[in-house]
Amino acid sequence: MLEELGWVIAFILTFICVHYQFKYCIPITLWSLKLVQTCIIIFIAKLYVVFRVYGQQIDLSDLNVFVQNFINATRESFNEL
Repeated sequence: MLEELGWVIAFILTFICVHYQFKYCIPITLWSLKLVQTCIIIFIAKLYVVFRVYGQQIDLSDLNVFVQNFINATRESFNEL
């Protein structure tokens, strides 16, 4: 009898957790996906304008310098800790 009561309590607690998950997590997830989708669309539009309208060329050396500076900055901040 005690074991069955434990399973019923576990079922009720799980049911409540799932209820709150669907009540709160789905709207938050949808909002986050909308934000990510909007950022991707704006990023693609900006790339189109920069490369197609302004006619700029892709310069991978600038990207390499940016990545190196980023790596150095993160190493410095980790060394400070």
